[in-house]
Amino acid sequence: MKTPGTAVDVVDLVRRFGEAEKRPSPSTFDVAEYTAAGVGRPSIVATAPSRLTWTLTMPVGGSFHAQVHAIAAESRDVGLRVGVADNRVYEILAHVWLSSSNPGWTPIAVDLSRYAGRKWSLFYRPDAHRWRLVLSVDAADRPDVRAIWGSPAIATDTAHARAFIAGHR
Repeated sequence: MKTPGTAVDVVDLVRRFGEAEKRPSPSTFDVAEYTAAGVGRPSIVATAPSRLTWTLTMPVGGSFHAQVHAIAAESRDVGLRVGVADNRVYEILAHVWLSSSNPGWTPIAVDLSRYAGRKWSLFYRPDAHRWRLVLSVDAADRPDVRAIWGSPAIATDTAHARAFIAGHR
């Protein structure tokens, strides 16, 4: 359940880029400061098609957020997906289509609160589980298409951020 309050980034995915599994290869990605419509952001630049996967625990009340952008030599549509997986299931939590003709950033946000905290079950304990957060880019195998994940992070409220950070020292 989401807790009201100020959101605090607890997982900076640009800083943790080195921990991500990179498909089809590490050369498909780059980390850079990227500017769209005059606004710069620390970013992960990805060639289409590609997939980044981080294996991590989620904070209670967590959410993923990023500003996304697409670039291509010609106007193209690019699909970006955010999903969560475990050893059994891959669940798509958001799927957006961007046009490379859009000059600015497009916000994307995903609720991750189902993947942390205690639940009323003897068997389902998401807080004790390491999940795979998956960011995917689809553009019909067009190597000239790039997707930009600007400032991708996982955030939660202040109280849960303190607990999450204290538990990860």
